Order: sequence, then structure tokens, then C-alpha cells
Amino acid sequence: MKKIKNIGLILIGLAVMSSCNDSFMDRYPETNITEQVFFSSPEDLKTYTNGMYGYLDADYSDTPSDNNLYIEDTDIYKMMRGEIRPNNVGSWSWSNIRTVNFMLARVGQVKGDQTEINHYVGLARMFRAILYYSKVKDYSDVPWYSCDLQTTDIDLLYKPQDPRTLVVDSIMADLDYAVHNMKDSYSTTVIYRNVALAIQARIALHEGTFRKYHPELNLDDGDRFLEIAVEACQKIIQSGTYSLSEKTVNDLPPYQSLFCSTELTQNPEMILVGDYDKALGRMHNAQAQFDYNTGLSRDLMEDYLVVENGQTKPFHEITGYEIKTYNEVFNNRDPRMEQTFMKPGTQEVGIAEAHRPSLNLGGYPQIKFRPLTIDQMEWGKSYTDLPIIRYAEILLMYAEAKAELGILNQADVDNTINLIRNRAGMPLVQLSDWLADIDPIQAQRYANVNSSQKGAVLEIRRERRIELACEGFRFDDLMRWGCGELLEKAPEGCYIPGMGYYDVTGDGIPDIAVVKTKADVDKIPQEDKEKYKLTVYALEGNTIGLTEGDKGYVYLVSQHGKYNFISPRYYYYPLDIEDMTINKNLYQNPFWE
Repeated sequence: MKKIKNIGLILIGLAVMSSCNDSFMDRYPETNITEQVFFSSPEDLKTYTNGMYGYLDADYSDTPSDNNLYIEDTDIYKMMRGEIRPNNVGSWSWSNIRTVNFMLARVGQVKGDQTEINHYVGLARMFRAILYYSKVKDYSDVPWYSCDLQTTDIDLLYKPQDPRTLVVDSIMADLDYAVHNMKDSYSTTVIYRNVALAIQARIALHEGTFRKYHPELNLDDGDRFLEIAVEACQKIIQSGTYSLSEKTVNDLPPYQSLFCSTELTQNPEMILVGDYDKALGRMHNAQAQFDYNTGLSRDLMEDYLVVENGQTKPFHEITGYEIKTYNEVFNNRDPRMEQTFMKPGTQEVGIAEAHRPSLNLGGYPQIKFRPLTIDQMEWGKSYTDLPIIRYAEILLMYAEAKAELGILNQADVDNTINLIRNRAGMPLVQLSDWLADIDPIQAQRYANVNSSQKGAVLEIRRERRIELACEGFRFDDLMRWGCGELLEKAPEGCYIPGMGYYDVTGDGIPDIAVVKTKADVDKIPQEDKEKYKLTVYALEGNTIGLTEGDKGYVYLVSQHGKYNFISPRYYYYPLDIEDMTINKNLYQNPFWE
């Protein structure tokens, strides 16, 4: 992605901070880098907004969520253990929002092409919308500031939170300005109007469903945001600019190729790309998802449909589904499953032998986003391009918003979900089948769904979970759907039928041994250890256990039975007591009182 390095160096000298209504009549020597000189041309605005690109970035993991086993702590897990409280949550930060407001307060002094100026103002307001909505997701009510505050702005500095309704309407006003004023040029690394439309759709879909499924807010106008999401997605779709990719990398399927390519900037599915480059030292850490930090969950695995004779059915309808081993669960599944979960026999990059899944992470390694060359497998050395916004997400948002509104039709399904399924190699679907034959597991998981097209909402949620797995959406989805309770149960991994030897590479030869105690490790014949090069797991004193003691699903001992999701409290953060002490007009989040 196009970013500017050391934006702070450019802004050295901006020490004279102006409040919202200060004039800019004073003249400064042109040899100095000051705000009065710097904010003088559209090119200055371009330079300044380049420094904001980091506010919108790619993700390659679904932690924390029910899609992953994760050995480290995150805030939601600490919260569910009662470890996050108003006296230790930490102060909220406004520095990035102030960075945006700093520019917007000084745009009036810029001279030049007004179209160019409006474009960069729209870009900055889009970034402010992103930053502010992140605050809304955390706290709901927050102070709205449209300019950078100074020490003299006492009333603003010490005002209370503004209501969510005012803040979100202000965010929508920012996005409306952006989509009406940003340029329509095409690039996957520079942000233009279609990115703003995608962000408008994301935020509107989140807010619309959040209001719909969070009665504690007492807001019943979620539909108007869902309508905004439909309209924004529709504009992107009707532009004809994008299509689902059919490109392949190293003969891998098109879907998998999206996540291991070193060149996505020309890919027709990309709306915005993180453009990484080894030569420039711009790298990331996606390789760490491959059996190093996280494992994928049984719950996610079971959501992938079974395909038999051109028809699909849920995995739970297969006889004995609940006791199928790692080697068995891949049979006749949605092709995207083995492009996301590592299937048996997969070789680790640069190693001739098949990789043995780590039971310490559940036994289901994530292969999505795994690079293809050995030089990318060291810590922080991956340089594949990363999707930030891709067209498939737009299609999914469009379908979901219309289904929530109860206005989805077969043509919509054909132009969204069926396009995605066709690319994946999945049978196409009929809306009438979704509405008539509701999967009871989906209905139980999302028991609060409230739509005249309930079956469609449920299946679109399944499709979204599968298509966007490991791309960082799942946690927010659970939060906006009012399904935080799904996080209470610690994620589980693969099924182990009992103590003994197991083949996990698909060649019929034992690879791992699971035993009860450390003493049992010594009972394994040395000949077997050497012959099979066994990886041995003793449950006694280990970080993992099995759900039924000597058999069952792998779980992390540190998480098992430790979580309690208190609704609606844990959908929000509390305010830190120190912030409320400094500004006595702030009030505690009502769900934390």
C-alpha cells in the first residue's frame, strides 16, 4: 500500500496549534516547515493523507473468535474471566482522530484545484469515519470532535459523551461527503471513491445489524443503515469495475491463490491491496498462522457443507460426523475447506516430509495465507500481497443486508452468493430452498435472527463465515449479530478417539502418539519412536486436554470452562476511572455501572 514514511518529520514545526476557528492571517518565513506553509496546496493534502493509510489494513487471522484456537490472551478472553474492569482497562486514545482533524481544520488555507482539494478532504473524512466507528464499537457513546482540540477549548475538552445516534450520524455524514467528492480513478493501492463506498457499506451493515440485534440500545432504526449498505454495494457492483478472480498461483485454485500471491495489485477482485515488497523491506507475519500461533476450530470446520452427487447438505447430517478424525473430515467437503484448513499430506514449505499438525494448537492448521517460498517462512519475513477489501465481501454484504431487510430475491442470490459458490466449485443455490429448509444447527447458533427471510440470513452468515474465514471479520460479526455468548465455549480442535498411535499425514503410517501420563511416554517402545519418528503428547500436565478425558476434542486447558459472557456488558468496554476523574462530565458506560 502506498504509505509515506516519517510523516512526523514533515510536520516538524507545526508547534503552533490552532483551534477550530483560528485565522491564518499571520505570515511565516517560507524556509520553515510550518502549518501555515505546509497546508498550501493539494499536494500537501496528498502527502498528509498518505500518512493515514495505516488506519485501514489487512488481517490474516480471526483471533479472537470461535474460528480459532489461540494460545495467547486477548481482551475479550480477559473480559470473560472478569479481569478487565474500569480501574484497569486503560485510557482511551484520540491521537489518530486528532491527526485527521488537524488537517481538516486547516483545509481552508489550501489554494488550488477545488476538485483535488475536495477529494483529499473526502479521504480524510473517510479515515475519520473509520477511526470514530472503531470508538463506537468499543464504547457506543463517545465525544464527537470535528476539529483538533487545544488547551484553551475548555468546554470541548471537558464535555460528556455524545449519544451514539449523533456520533454515527456524523460518521455517515463524513462518508456521504467522501463518496460524493472523492475521485473515481482506479487503483488497488491508492484510495479512491470505491474504497469509500466499501467502507460506507461495512459501517452501515455493522450499525444496521447492531441496532437490530442489540435491544439494550433502544434504537429501532437499523433498517435505514441496511438500506445505506445496499445502496453503497449496489454502486460498486453496477460500476462493473470488479469481478471474482479466476487467477491461479502455482496451479492452486483461484480462491486459495488470492491469499498466497506476491502480486495482487492487478487482480480484478481487489478493491484495496496491501502491497508488500521484499526488496523494499515491507513484510508481514502471515506465515505465523501456519501452526505456530493459532489453529482453526472444529466449529468452523463443521460449517463447511458436504457435497455429494451435485447436492449439498450440512456436515452434521453425515452419520458419525461427531467422531470423524482429522483424516476423515475432508471427504466431500466444500473445496474452500482444504484451501483454508491444511489437509493431510500437505508439505511444509521447504521440507520434503508431510507436515504433522500440532495438537497443542488443536490439530487443524490454517493454510490460508501461507506463503509458498522458504524465504518467507521466518518470523516477519512474508511479502505476499494481502487483500484489504475484495469484491467477494461486497457481494456478501449486499446479500446480507437485503436478506435482513427481507427483500432478497433469486436474481440477487445469483448475482452474489452463486457467483462466489461457482468460483469455489460449489453447487448453486435456490432462495426458495433456503427459506423452506432451515438448518437447525444454524438456527440454534443464531437464535435471535429476526427477518422474514430467516433461512437466507442464516445461510448467508454461513457463506460469509466460510468465504471470509481468517480475514479478521468473525469477531465483529459475532458482536454485531448479538451472538457474543458463542465465545463462552473455548474453541475445540480435532477429534482423538482414544489413547494410541495416529496417522495425521494420510499415508497410513503413525505420526503421533497420545498417552495419559508422562509415565506412559516411557512405555512407548523405543523401536516405535525411532521407526515412526513419533511426536508424543502426554495429557498429564500438558496445555491441552480432551473433552471426554481419554478421548474427545482437543481443547486448551487454560481456556476450558474459564469464560462467562455477560450480556450486554461485554459488547462494550468500560471507561477508565482515570479518564472519568480527569473529566468529571464523562459518565460510565451504562452497561458497566
